[in-house]
Amino acid sequence: MMSSYEPQNETALVCAAQKGDKQALGRLLENHWAWLKGLVYNVLGGPEEMDDALQNICVLVIDKIDTLREPERFRPWLAVLARRATLNWIQQQRRQPIAWGDPTALQQKGGVSESTSRKVEQNELNEMMFEAVRELPEKYREAFILKYMDDRSYAEIAEILDLPITTVQIRLVRARRMMHNRLTGKQTNKIPRT
Repeated sequence: MMSSYEPQNETALVCAAQKGDKQALGRLLENHWAWLKGLVYNVLGGPEEMDDALQNICVLVIDKIDTLREPERFRPWLAVLARRATLNWIQQQRRQPIAWGDPTALQQKGGVSESTSRKVEQNELNEMMFEAVRELPEKYREAFILKYMDDRSYAEIAEILDLPITTVQIRLVRARRMMHNRLTGKQTNKIPRT
């Protein structure tokens, strides 16, 4: 679900939040919650402890909103703050790489029914997809998650990542190509630079 807001209104919300307006701050976070979750998911590598990391980010936004010098640049500021906070969260938790679960856990002791077999196959496919997304280089993974998991437009992704739209488009094309190659077994050692 994408939020519709106007940049002027957002700037006014930021200014109000900087003056202590809790409703304005809540509205700002609400407007950006979907892509923020995608960004945190991307950095963590999965859904585990996402709520704790997001709560930590909210506390930081409350504490640091008054340090934002350009209220019209709230999105890029929030993206940088969230990325750094999540990386710090990972260091604090001394996390190991996230296991996505055991797709064979659906199998039953007395045999596997046809519907269970389909679920196992779907889980295996999901596992392959998640693994392919996780193995994308970070800059491609960020763009991919914002586009295909959070349904953001190219313009929104460009603003969030503070990049030109053409760079976002190139990264998405390359991310899709890397995903396709990974899922079809066509591996290449060449990692694009953009």
